[in-house]
Order: sequence, then C-alpha cells, then structure tokens
Amino acid sequence: MIDAHIHLQGSELHHETLEEGDRLGIRLFVGSSLNSLNPSPTFEEVRKANDDMVNVIRTHRDRVAGYCYVNPRHGQEALKDYRGRMEDQGMIGIKLWVATLCNDPLVYPFVEQAIAYRAPILIHAWRKSVDQLHYESTAVHVAELARRYPEARLIMAHLGGQAETAINTIANYRNVYTDTSGTPIGAGEVALAVNRLGAERVIFGSDLPYACLASNLGKVLGARLSEREFELVTEGNMAKLLAEVAK
Repeated sequence: MIDAHIHLQGSELHHETLEEGDRLGIRLFVGSSLNSLNPSPTFEEVRKANDDMVNVIRTHRDRVAGYCYVNPRHGQEALKDYRGRMEDQGMIGIKLWVATLCNDPLVYPFVEQAIAYRAPILIHAWRKSVDQLHYESTAVHVAELARRYPEARLIMAHLGGQAETAINTIANYRNVYTDTSGTPIGAGEVALAVNRLGAERVIFGSDLPYACLASNLGKVLGARLSEREFELVTEGNMAKLLAEVAK
C-alpha cells in the first residue's frame, strides 16, 4: 500500500514510521515537511523544510517520496525552488498548506508548472465550525481551482474536514481526488467518498505523525470496500499519479 499523506517530525522521519509501515503493509510513504508549522513561513523556513524532506528521501529512497512545500507569496523565488526540487532532487508534486487560499491568483503559476510536470498538488482543505484559519482552504476553494484548471491533478486532503458537504462540492470536478487522512474522519466518511466519487478518486493517507497510521488504515478497512475498491484507494490511484509525473 501507499500512504499518500505524511509529514516529517521536525527535520526527520518519525523513527517508528518505517517499522510500522512494514507491519501494516505500507511500501511507500509520500510526505512533506511543514517545518515549524508557521502558517505564513518565510522563504528560508520553506527552503529548510524542503531540504529536510529531500534528505529523508535520499536516506530512504525506496520507501519515501516527497512533495515540495510552497508558500505562493514568495512568487518567482518559490517557483524557481519548486522547479529545482522537481527537476534535480526528485520531488513529485506540490504541498499547499495555509499561507494562501488555494484559489488565490498567487497560486496560479505553481499550478501551471505542476500541470507541465503532470504532478499532483496536495491541498490542505478543512471547513471548521470554529478556529478556521484565515487562509485555510475549503472544498469550495478547491472546486474553484479545479474549474479554472481542469488539467490540474488536485488532491483535497482530509476529505475536506466536513466530509459530506466537501464531497458534494467537488463531485463534478473529475480532476479532484480526496485523501482519507485526518483524525475525525471515520469509516462512514470513507465509504461515503467512495460511493459518491467512485473509488478511482479516493486516496489513502494517514497524516503521520499528527494522526495514527493504524487507526487511519482501520477506517479504510472498516468502510467495507470491495477488493478492487480497496486496492485503488490504498495503492492504485496514487501509484498511477506517481507513474505519470514527468521525469
């Protein structure tokens, strides 16, 4: 299986990640580093986060792949860094967190470059009842980005936080996948996503180390998917996206 949504712990892979992956059958982890969890990181903070991710990829080349974390407010400097990470350091896509909404025009050059690379864009998306961050994207923002760029390969993380409304919002945009990561998400929400979007648009992720790998895998097992659906969600969909990234 592939866990398509993890993070580093500080500058390192959590020491139990690979061992737990072996025990549960995870052959590949795809992750990013958010460094200090600063919602609006400086370019130096982002560069350090990506350097850390590249070092982990090089150390565990057969087990870990990495997204390039970007703060779109850094403009051309960040775009140049993203190109270098993709072309010279083996990264496989973009991670957008909460520095801007994902449909902000500042994001457009990064999406256009990702389209050229055929690279996935993992978007933190979470609609909250309280404590919504100022630039925290929701499914509405993801859908607007998908409508503008139908060629983009977008992954809405965390089933959008409030799963049913988020799934309904992205349902008509075939270029949007969603991942299953996030502590409040249960088997019912995973089943709902597969039923409404199709198994071809749902991707397993855990959000390690901020959530438990075993419990997140348990949610997929508890969704009572068919063998084919389970294979697509836990490996096939992400493997296809990774295979299509321009080398």
